[in-house]
Amino acid sequence: MATLRNIADYDKVKDTPRIRYQDFISGEFIQATVTELTENTAQLENGHSISFQQAIIATGSSYPSFSIAKSNHALTLEERNQELKNASLELAKAKSVLIIGAGAVGVELAGDIAYSYPNINVTLADSSDSVLASYSKKTQQKATKQLQALGVNIQTNHYYQHQNDTYIDKHTGHQLNADITYIAVGVKANSQFMQAQLNKCLSEHGLIKVNSDFQVTGTSSLWAIGDVANLKDLKLAAAAMPQAKELAANLIAKQQGKKTKAHKPMPEMGLIPIGQKKGVAQIPLFGTVTWQPLINFKNKDLLINYVFKGLAIKDI
Repeated sequence: MATLRNIADYDKVKDTPRIRYQDFISGEFIQATVTELTENTAQLENGHSISFQQAIIATGSSYPSFSIAKSNHALTLEERNQELKNASLELAKAKSVLIIGAGAVGVELAGDIAYSYPNINVTLADSSDSVLASYSKKTQQKATKQLQALGVNIQTNHYYQHQNDTYIDKHTGHQLNADITYIAVGVKANSQFMQAQLNKCLSEHGLIKVNSDFQVTGTSSLWAIGDVANLKDLKLAAAAMPQAKELAANLIAKQQGKKTKAHKPMPEMGLIPIGQKKGVAQIPLFGTVTWQPLINFKNKDLLINYVFKGLAIKDI
């Protein structure tokens, strides 16, 4: 959750947002790609297989076009730390930045860069007619005002495509050259390992179909949560963490012969930092707010300590 801040201001959080799984998971940890999944076996890329009675799929999503946000290459903690450090050093040399996609990720990135580097010309472009298109009008207006105050050039109704070392808006033909371009669109569910044996369990967009108990449709041994599941919740960490707790409780209840509790989608909400001092929140019942203590709570460390404590990770 602190990745974008890491890119824009590496020294602010350094390597603290990341920790090895084996350093806090009490069970066995295996690092390997699952190439094929059945209802009782996971085939690994190294030729090994794991047999199981129950499996929870929490493989999340990836950004094929924005791998610095969710790495496609760095497979160790050291490699990932270095990858983000290099991205931060590259950004520090830039004079202009183009961010394509004005959803929550694009808005947060634009705000962080503009705050940390007032000298960089930051352009935030989106094909829709506003930033944060899935949020309320008031949230869009507040975010726009804060971004503009930081000097961000917002271009809505622009659809930039890469052509011959430049980006061209297909609507107007306008060309835009930037030292660095971040493409904050095109999130893809990590479910390719399901295609061979469990393709029937996937939606047309590659999301894993689950019922209200998080059980994968048509199976008795598979469960899925987070970005990879076709739940109605927004694809946010704030939604995934409660899902994990609910699923854990349901699995324990099921084992004990007790009744499980159906998942209720989290109301549409979000808390989006815009620079290190400002931000906007959309909260059920309260609507759009910019209450400073709430914004400060998120901006302090992007909720890393909150998450670690929730996972019972000590000595952080």
